[in-house]
Amino acid sequence: MKISDRLMGFFLLVFSAGILIQASTFPLIPGQSVGSGLLPTIVALGLGGCALTLIAKDLVSQPRSKLVEPGDWIGDRRRLIRVGIVLLGTASFIPFLDVIGFPVLSITVLLAFLLSLRVKVLTAILVSVIASLAIHTLFSKVFLVPLPWGILQSVAW
Repeated sequence: MKISDRLMGFFLLVFSAGILIQASTFPLIPGQSVGSGLLPTIVALGLGGCALTLIAKDLVSQPRSKLVEPGDWIGDRRRLIRVGIVLLGTASFIPFLDVIGFPVLSITVLLAFLLSLRVKVLTAILVSVIASLAIHTLFSKVFLVPLPWGILQSVAW
């Protein structure tokens, strides 16, 4: 799929404006001249500059007649299933993460994706379990960001 730089620049510009608006509501740090919104503001300004560059570049060059041109993969059922697994799997984390828990949910989503890629079943199971538990351990022990155990709370370490 090909997306016009003009359209992508517009979306990035809107996104950047949203970040700027939200960052302006962040509180100041007591005793400091800068607040917690400084870094998001810098990122938003950089993103906005890139967006304006994309739009200007597209307007100066020969712009595409269509803003969006679907690629050949749109007709490929297998590729659409893979895209669906990634999107639905990622979206499933929002409502189910606290209930089911990160280990079970991530193993399930990763396993479904690997099997859709025709990875051997045993390899897919091993990779899903090891990767999910490694990520969970990294976040909880190294980054000190506890991820929910959900239904496995009784075996949490």
